[in-house]
This record gives sequence, structure tokens and C-alpha cells, in this order.
Amino acid sequence: MKWYFPVQLPGEVDNEVTQRDQFSNDEVDLSQTIVREAIQNSLDAVNEDSPYVKVLFRWVDLSSNSRNLYLKKLLDEQLKHADAANLNLDEVDFDSASALLIEDFGTKGLTGSVSKKTNDHFTDFWRRHGKSHKTGLSRGRWGLGKLVYSTTSQVGAFFGATRREGDPDVHIMGQTVLNLHSVDSKDYKPHAFFGDVDNEDDVTRAITVPLKDTSQISEFMENFFINKRTDESGLSVIIPFPNPAFNRDSMIGVAIANYFYPIITQQLVLEFDKIRIDQNNIRKLAHKYAKEEFEDIDNLFNFIEEFYQMGDEGLHQLGNNWFKDQRLDEDDFEEIILEQLKQDFSDGKLLGFRFPIIIKKKDGTKLNSFFSAYIKKPSGLRRGTDLYVRRGLTLPGESKFRERKALAAVIAEDDAIAEFLGYAENPAHTQWIGSSEKLVKNYQAPQKNVAAIKKSLIQLYDTLACVTEEKDELALLDYFWGTEPENKLKGKKQKITPEPPPPPPKPKPRDFAITKSENGFTVKTTPKANPENFPQIIKIEVAYDVTKGDPFKSFSPLDFKIGKNGSVSLAATPSGKLIDGRENQLRLSVNKLPFKFTASGFDPHRDLKIRLAKEA
Repeated sequence: MKWYFPVQLPGEVDNEVTQRDQFSNDEVDLSQTIVREAIQNSLDAVNEDSPYVKVLFRWVDLSSNSRNLYLKKLLDEQLKHADAANLNLDEVDFDSASALLIEDFGTKGLTGSVSKKTNDHFTDFWRRHGKSHKTGLSRGRWGLGKLVYSTTSQVGAFFGATRREGDPDVHIMGQTVLNLHSVDSKDYKPHAFFGDVDNEDDVTRAITVPLKDTSQISEFMENFFINKRTDESGLSVIIPFPNPAFNRDSMIGVAIANYFYPIITQQLVLEFDKIRIDQNNIRKLAHKYAKEEFEDIDNLFNFIEEFYQMGDEGLHQLGNNWFKDQRLDEDDFEEIILEQLKQDFSDGKLLGFRFPIIIKKKDGTKLNSFFSAYIKKPSGLRRGTDLYVRRGLTLPGESKFRERKALAAVIAEDDAIAEFLGYAENPAHTQWIGSSEKLVKNYQAPQKNVAAIKKSLIQLYDTLACVTEEKDELALLDYFWGTEPENKLKGKKQKITPEPPPPPPKPKPRDFAITKSENGFTVKTTPKANPENFPQIIKIEVAYDVTKGDPFKSFSPLDFKIGKNGSVSLAATPSGKLIDGRENQLRLSVNKLPFKFTASGFDPHRDLKIRLAKEA
């Protein structure tokens, strides 16, 4: 066994590994990413004969003399290259060694050939970077997720041991991902491997394969406490010298916050050291470890358990019209049915819907698919929560209910819609991006379809909630009151007929209308605009919505930039022009009808607030 570092040839392009910041940035940190990536990969590899997937996170102590010496022997050659790649090894405590052990059970393991490249999981895991044969059905498809294992290690290395269903052997390899570096006047590539090497003397055919010596395999498994891998299929990942900032309790909170849905629906069981998380205790553990991640744990978990029990039989079937006009509204329901749905929603009943959708591929194939949506308005809910779930994976970046006080969920399980939305996911699996490269490559008009799915819950809420505004006749009784006139006829109350209020004045025709798009907005003159009001100068202010306070006062120049070299693109028809644009304000001169102005380039995952005023 040995480390094999491929040499960078003089004519090859230098190619650094630059994707690490996708897993550790302002939005996510390594402890969150390692939990998400490990569990996602395990759920993807589920063995259909297993009732659920089980993923274990264990911190193992390697500080004993024998295990410490063994680890130093494994890493001896790798550390020389890590030092040459300017990895900071000064903070690594080599005398107090430990490892993070991540194991899954109820999975297939890394299937496929171990001695050559194939389109299977073993090759994807060990021999591909930034590329994967996985379809959108998989929870992870970017081919980058495994990079988090080496990034998590202080020495930039990890090992893996896999056993496959029907294969009695355990296959062990290792990998390190460093920067381009030089050792002994030779240049080396970022990726290197641990194992045995076939065809080592031929650089064009050399390939690292798993350990072949059974005694070496047994020694490896004993030193890293891999006890069950000889009996059960799956994958064990060993990360030596894990990031010291990792905290077990916070990682438990991350796991619950991201995977409560498959745990509640009995698809997943987790263990962190000796703490087991399953459908029986997740509510209790969520209160202990993830309380800050949820607005209302009990109502949310009750909601999931209730619609999980509902099944497909209780769903209301929608027609295709909602998808044709890319919008759900009252026209998509029969009047008598809609009134009953509104009343049921107002009464706090759970409602489920089946949304049909037609997906068109670039090759002309049309796929009839669907997703399910559930909504409920429990009494006493403090704040709304909307979930977006694809094959058990929740995408927290899509949540947008905020002031809408209801619980709702989009569940995409059908193969066609799951694959479509899978290609739409960003590398961190937190959002659906309609313009993602893989989505545009495989489908027709993907942006409109993704936008329609993402907006479906808000439109469903707005359609059902329009009759739930209740008038409380006694709301101001403690502030405004008077003495009831005394009735001369005892035992009867005097009936007073109030004078009817005057009819409201007819609204003046508006000169401009504002229409929002996925990543911006359009301002244009209306058909009833008065030509006598032109020319005129208008002022437009834009800001991202906030949960509290005035969004316009909360604007930060870091949100977006309007003007020269800004992130926002502006375009106007010849009948007007942009006078000035800076920060979040625009001034436009509108000379005559018709006029149209478009602004694009805003974050499609944040709600825009726009206000327009005529300049005096």
C-alpha cells in the first residue's frame, strides 16, 4: 500500500481546486456541509430491500501508541506533499490524534468496477471531480460533494472502506486534495490516492486500486474501529484530524434542521456517537438541539405527520390550466368547491393538492408528471413555514412564507419532476435555480417551470386565505365606547338604522403599472394613462423585503448595485430615458406614450419591494 501522486506534465494546464468555498462561505459552514453531503450520498445509495437508511457520525480516539503510530505510517508520504502545498500543519496535534468516522447502513455501497473507470458509484466517488453520472433523481449530482471530506481534514486527506451487496470483499482507498505543488523538483497535481497501484511504471495507464492484502485490510479496519463493515453493505468514511471547530451538538442541530422530513417519514435514522435520532424522538431532540432552527416545532412536525398519513387518496386533483398560464388562482377551481376549500382552510383543516405538470426535454420528449402540495392553518401559529422537498431532501433557501401564517409543503417524488428539480439545485442543495447549466442543457423553457413550482405555495395560500380575514366587532371596545340609548319600551332594544356610507370615489386611472419577473421588474404605461400627464419624471425605489422594519430603510449597497458597472441591467423604450441611477434609486424621464422600462439582475430568491412616485 502507498500514496500515489500523479506528476503534472509540462504541457498540461495547471488546474487548481477552486470549489472549496462552495462548501464553506457566508451562507453555509463546513459542519453544516459535512452533515448534508454525507447524508445525501447515503440516501442516494439506499438499498431497496432495506426499510431505511442509517447514518452514523462517530469521533474516534486514535491517541493510543499503536493507533497513533499506524496513522503516522499511513500519512507519512502525504504530509510531505501537504506541507509543500502550503497546508497549515502547525496547528495539527499529531500526538493526540482523532478521526471523524461516518458510516452508512441500508445502502448499496460504492458499486461498480474498482480497477477501471465506469459510470458507477465507485468511479464517481474516487475518480471524478466536478462531474457525475448521477441523474437529477439523485439528491446530489454535482460530483463536488466528496470534496468536503478532504476539506474537513486538517491534513487534507480521507479514507473510505466500502462493502457492496453480494461482494464479500471490503474495498479500501484514500484520497488527498491539495493545491498544485512541487516536491523534489517535480510538479504534482492536486488529487492523489492511497491504495495499491496497477501499471505504476506506465504513466498513461497507472491507476490506484483498493488494498489487496487481506492482512492490511484487517489492520486498517481494526485501527479505525470499522466493526460492522464485514457484515453489512455500505460505506465508511474516515477523516483524520477533523476540523477542531466541529461541535457534535451543533451538528445534531444541523442534521435535524435539514433532514427532519425523511426522519419523520421513516426513511432515515441518524446517530451521533450514542445519540440516536429517529421518528420516535426527533421532536424531543429538535427542542433540545435545533430549537433556533424552527419557528414552531410541534405544529410543523404535527403537520408533516398528518399529511404523511393522508397519502394520495386525500389529494384534490387540479386541472392543467394552472400550468398553462403558470399561475394558480380562483379560476383553477369550481366555485362551489373553492368556497368549501376556503372554509376548510379557515377552520384549520389539512388540505392536499395534486399539481399536474408537463415537462419538455430538449429532444422533444414530453413527460406528464406532478407534485403534491399540502397546506394548513393551525390555530395559534406564530409564523408561517413553507417546505420544498425533493425525494426527501429539503431546500431551506426556498422558504418564503414569512408573514403568511400557515404551514405548507411542496413534495416532489415522481421520477420526472424529481429529476427536473434535481438538475435545478445549486451545489449546496439549498435552492432551485431555473437558469442552472444542467437544467438549460436538458429541458425546454426550464426557468418558467421552476418559477411556477416555486410560486405554487404562495399562490395556493393567497387563493385560499382571501376569505379568512375576520371582522372582530369587539376589538376596540376597550378604547372607544358609549352609552346605549335608553329605550322607552321596556324589554326591547331600540333598533337604529345607520345611514349608508357615501359611495367611495372612483379611483383615478393610473399612468403606470409595475409587473415583477423572476429576477427583476417592468414598469410600463397603462392603457388608461392620460397623455396630458406627459412628459413627466418618475422616481423608482427598489429594495429586498425584510422580515421586520422598512425594507427601503434597510437597503444595503451590498444587496445590489444600480448604475455603472452595477449588477442590475436597465433598459427603456425610446419614449423615455434614464436620468440617474444610484444605489437603489432611479429617476426616469417619460416623454410620451407608450413607455416601458425593465430592470433585471436581482436575486431571484428574494422578494422585491418597489415604489414609484411622480417627481414634483
